[in-house]
Amino acid sequence: MERVVTIHLDKNHALILGAGYSAKHFIPALIAQGFSVTATTRTPANFATLSALGAKPIIYDGAPSQTLLDALALATHILSSVPPNSKGDPFIQSLKTQNLTQIAPHTRWVGYLSATSVYGDRKGQWVFEDELLYPQTQRGKNRTQAELDWLETGLPVHIFRLAGIYGPNRTPFKRLKSGSARAVIKDGHIVNRIHVDDIAQALWLSVKHPKPLQIYNLSDDRPAPPQAVLEFAADLIGAERPKKVAHDHAELSDMARSFYTETKRVSNQRAKDHLGWKPLYPNYKLGLMAALKAELGLVQGVLLSGYIDVPTVHLKSVLLGLPTHIRLSNQEKDCVYFHIRQDPDRPTRFHISEAFKDITGFTRHQARMKNSEWAQITKTVKRTYQTLGF
Repeated sequence: MERVVTIHLDKNHALILGAGYSAKHFIPALIAQGFSVTATTRTPANFATLSALGAKPIIYDGAPSQTLLDALALATHILSSVPPNSKGDPFIQSLKTQNLTQIAPHTRWVGYLSATSVYGDRKGQWVFEDELLYPQTQRGKNRTQAELDWLETGLPVHIFRLAGIYGPNRTPFKRLKSGSARAVIKDGHIVNRIHVDDIAQALWLSVKHPKPLQIYNLSDDRPAPPQAVLEFAADLIGAERPKKVAHDHAELSDMARSFYTETKRVSNQRAKDHLGWKPLYPNYKLGLMAALKAELGLVQGVLLSGYIDVPTVHLKSVLLGLPTHIRLSNQEKDCVYFHIRQDPDRPTRFHISEAFKDITGFTRHQARMKNSEWAQITKTVKRTYQTLGF
């Protein structure tokens, strides 16, 4: 008997192919806007997580089941984050000679999550979406072919080239706490990053303002050396800064070493201009603070991070008053943590990281500080802070 699929054209149906870290973060936005969401996974172990997000999970193990074909027949929106292989996109390959525009006739928007590795090495220069691609790593070559596979489907495809993805539970905090993190130093090496929430925001803006066959770089505003990110993360949680290892002497896997063969600065201007996208976390400092806040479950919490620069003439008095200031701050009932450490390479700079349960607790701390001994000791210092949640 022929299988009949009921099509509800008055409702948006999203199909997520390969519901990994980034794609899963997009599901709540779709659910909030009234979409029904179907998401594929390779194992039933992920069903509970996807169901909790509001999606209907189905298995996709490399062959398009009838359930998946039914989901394609319903889909008005498709997002794919299926990793490519050496031949390109495995999902499109699995359809063989089938025409995707016929299998998914109601699709109005398609997003494919690619990577900035398609650009290859640009010696630290800025890269833009319309440049010719020169992928050097196998990962970059695979991504380039997968992009072409999707663009040739005839569907309204949008390509999103993602920088290094981070966010809650995808941070260096655990490695820093365990002492296993290392800062591999290679002169001039720059890395681009994007917080997972900023990916989800850009995807939703594209759904609202579709521009088929358009390509967008998704990266924050501040490319930075990887060791700078690790050192900031260590200061943020009060962990020891990671040991520095020269790239030429570092013991790295082939995969890890390949990340140091290319360096570039990724422009995100097109996404800003076309979509009205503005990163929630325009730099890695705010992004890591947000990730830590989420990992600690501080929904109403306030985080502050930054540094003070102390005039040399007052350095001794600051060092003498510092232990009492740290102790009193950590004793406040709403204080989650309070760290201050002297920069090992710049003794007149002190890195500060603090977290409070809510705005009330943070405000109370600020009020206590105004008339404290520490305020008198540090009245000549220069303060540079960023706050989150205040």
